[in-house]
Order: sequence, then C-alpha cells, then structure tokens
Amino acid sequence: MERRDRIAKICTDLGVNARIGQKMSHFTSLKVGGEIDAIAYPETRQQAAQLVHALNEAGIRWSPLGYGTNLLVKDGEIQRVAVSLRTLEELLVFDETRVHVHAGYSLPRLVNAAADRGLAGIQGLAPIPGSVGGAIKMNAGSHGYEIADVIETVAVARAGEVVTLKRAEIAFAYRWSPFTETDLILGTTLQLKHGDVAALKEEIKQYKQHRSATQPVRDSSAGCIFKNPGQGLTTGRIIDELGLKGKAEGGATISTLHANFIVTNGAATASEVFTLIDEIRSRVATERGIDLELEVEVWE
Repeated sequence: MERRDRIAKICTDLGVNARIGQKMSHFTSLKVGGEIDAIAYPETRQQAAQLVHALNEAGIRWSPLGYGTNLLVKDGEIQRVAVSLRTLEELLVFDETRVHVHAGYSLPRLVNAAADRGLAGIQGLAPIPGSVGGAIKMNAGSHGYEIADVIETVAVARAGEVVTLKRAEIAFAYRWSPFTETDLILGTTLQLKHGDVAALKEEIKQYKQHRSATQPVRDSSAGCIFKNPGQGLTTGRIIDELGLKGKAEGGATISTLHANFIVTNGAATASEVFTLIDEIRSRVATERGIDLELEVEVWE
C-alpha cells in the first residue's frame, strides 16, 4: 500500500478528516512550499493523541500545523502529515482568572478575549500571529511578556493518551521549550490576573501600532527568520549594518523595513528563501563571528 493510501486509511479508521496532497504554499504566511502527503483535522484531543500515535506506529512522519506563520516549507514533495488542531471541539473557557484553551486557537484572539474580561498577563503577545500551541512550542514573547510566565499546565499527546504537565515540569528558555517534533501540544491552562479593561485594550493597541510601524505586516513573511544572538544584539540591526536590506533572490527579498524578515511576492520558491538565509548566515558568521540560529520552523 502506498504511503498516502496508508495515511488515508489511518485517518478513516480513527474518524479523522484528512485532505490528501495539499500544497503548503496555501497554508503558510510565507506563501511557499511544495505538496504535503496530507493535512489531518482531528476533532478532539483524544482523537488527536490517537492519530499521532497511529502515525508513529506506522513510521509516518507528522508535524503540528498551526496558522503557518512561523513556518518555512521546502519545495517539492513533503513526506509527512500536518496535524491541524484548528477544528478541535474544545473552545475557550474562562474560570475566574484561569483560561483553558486548545492549542489550535488563535493567539491574538485569545489575548483580545482575555482583555475583554479584564484579564492581564498576555497582552504583550497581541502582535504575534499564529496558534496557542505554536506560541507554547517556541515560548513566544514580545514587549517583556512570555507565554511561559502564565502557563499553569500544558496538555500533550503521549503514547496515544492525553497527558497533563505542570509548569514546574517544563523547562522553558528564551524562544525555546523542551517540546520536540515528537510532541503534540494539545492545549493549556493559563493563570492570568485582574486588570483594567480599558487600559489593557489601549496597551494592546499600542503594541499593534508599533508592530505595524516596524515590521512588514502587510507582506508575506514568516516573522523573524533568526533569533537574536544575545548580549544586547539584534539580528535585524546586524543584517542591516551589513547592507543586506532589500537584497532579492527571485521572488524573495530581505525586507527594507526590518532586515530580520524575508518577504515574498507570491511567486517565490522556498529555495529562493533558503538562498537568502544561507547568504545572511554566511555574511554574519564571516564578518561578525556570530552563528545565527533560525527562529522559523523548517520542514524539509
């Protein structure tokens, strides 16, 4: 049985909706990427846990797919299943200052919903696009806020079951979590605090305005390509100082607004993006002695 046929059978047996042979350029904000074996849409956390366990048992590679806002996918055939949690039945639930939310929920929507209820602690994350699960996976942060700071528990899939981890069991670091490609984050409980609704909404507004003024939000990108190297240095400034702003490779360009962004014109290929990444890395290593680490997730 062919690989895609096996994937379709696994999904059918578990009652999981699956779309076979999907172009990833339609599912990433960078608008590049070849054809993936399938995108699967489990409806419950338990179903999602069973799905990835079955794929593991069959030796079929899989990866969680949020909103594709921090993802660079290669050209050509991608031999894996993307598991999307955007259609999970569990919805956003507020319990006093706690919030329970599944991993496929939109992070900006969560921030706004919390502000509407006068709950503070995540308002600095408002400008970050993507899913809650993706935010946890990379320990998303902005304006002095990190999602790890408010996490109480995280639900993950382990051996076909849903397992809940306490915050003390999870060693987060800057733009990093211990969750690997074999972990499917299913949801989280956050502990927020009371705040003033008007003040929270104004703070969120300011953060969004700052992002619009400093980042190419209207262009197709995957956010910051590289992590900052530390010691007070910012990758965008380093790339800018090397004169790389505006450099193009086919349909991909190093943004003239923020040099740590690569933007595409809708006709770019992933290989063109990779070429720019390699050039940036090479120049920064040669001229500054710094080995840049990718912030975007890469599927090859």
